Amino acid sequence: MEVLRNMNVYRLRVALAQGPYNEGEGIWRMIEIRGNQTLVQLHRAIFTAFDRWEEHLYSFFMSKDRRDATQEYASPHFFEDGDCEFGTKPRNAGRVKLDALGLRARKKFYYTFDYGDDWEHVVEVLAINDQDPEGRYPRI
Repeated sequence: MEVLRNMNVYRLRVALAQGPYNEGEGIWRMIEIRGNQTLVQLHRAIFTAFDRWEEHLYSFFMSKDRRDATQEYASPHFFEDGDCEFGTKPRNAGRVKLDALGLRARKKFYYTFDYGDDWEHVVEVLAINDQDPEGRYPRI
């Protein structure tokens, strides 16, 4: 049995900034996730929290500039074809844990789901707590 020690637990507010039907204003979810979990696990929590049913490619951006691949963490499926049209490759979201991102309270980063419809989200770090996480994470 794995014994979990104190670790970072991130409380995130994920707000829908805009969608293909100009939806978004006032739509948000609260998610708690451990620092040793990956961006893929955060994606799955967002996918569930927003009642999505069909998988698409997605990316997390650590800056507002969606053209800066050095600040992008993309869906692992993005790398399956082995080509990248725009030159610099983003990083694989399945290989980075939240603790490795240097997040701090009030930091905002961005999540885009479905490159065709461009569901854009703003993810804000509300708090980072060092605690004994009990139960399953992520939590919505």
